[in-house]
Amino acid sequence: MSGKRTVALKVKDDSMEALFSEGEIFFVNPESQWKPGDYVLANHSDRHSAMLLLRQVKPLGRRYMLHPLNRKYGDLPVTKQEKVWGKVVRLRKNL
Repeated sequence: MSGKRTVALKVKDDSMEALFSEGEIFFVNPESQWKPGDYVLANHSDRHSAMLLLRQVKPLGRRYMLHPLNRKYGDLPVTKQEKVWGKVVRLRKNL
């Protein structure tokens, strides 16, 4: 795995089904540059809490959206509050 700061994390919910299933392990490198279409880990804050979200980056005009693959969840704009922390560089599928 390239990158000194690459970390392994576990998928916590169904927001990225069917590609990323709950409980699977994915690897994120905060040093990798992301581009539209990439899967990323992004900070998300609201009035009540802060969390990291696994999402796909989708272009929308001049902006970028954090897009969940599961339609039950909504898109979020990439803003200073929803800052991309790192790019997903590998997924370990459960068989």
